[in-house]
Amino acid sequence: MIALEYANAIYDIAQEEKKIDLFNEYFVTILETFTDDFIKLLELPTITKNEKKDIIRKVYKSIDKTFVNFLCVLVDNDRITDFKGIGHQYRKLVRKNKNIIRIDVFSVKELSEKQMNTIIATLKTKFKDKELEVKNMVNPDLIGGIQIVYNGESIDMSLKSTLERLKESL
Repeated sequence: MIALEYANAIYDIAQEEKKIDLFNEYFVTILETFTDDFIKLLELPTITKNEKKDIIRKVYKSIDKTFVNFLCVLVDNDRITDFKGIGHQYRKLVRKNKNIIRIDVFSVKELSEKQMNTIIATLKTKFKDKELEVKNMVNPDLIGGIQIVYNGESIDMSLKSTLERLKESL
């Protein structure tokens, strides 16, 4: 997978330069500015690669030069459109190497701080030796209850899932 190869490459560089967290922040920040229009601009065949790199250097002049050079390598290799996937893979590498588990808690509406703290406390007993990165995601299709997703696994305690299991058993 191309995105993983580039993510590994920039992760190795970040590790050498002791900038893992900084580059992680750059991925998050830059993804916010990578609009469809900006990507289309960087894909235009009428703009040379050097002009595209100049655009990147101007837009991101305030960030670390190594990271900007990485963006320029993506332009040179016609991989700038893979930036989102590379960022996703990079963040996965950071979590893996820092022993962090990303957990998404889906609910019909946003959970209160007290509810989230209760869920986090329960999850901490399951993942004792891990740092948790827990995010509440709203999914109105659940009807009620929650669904917890981590590492490709799901703990489904939603009312919708319960009703479906009940329907199957009848």
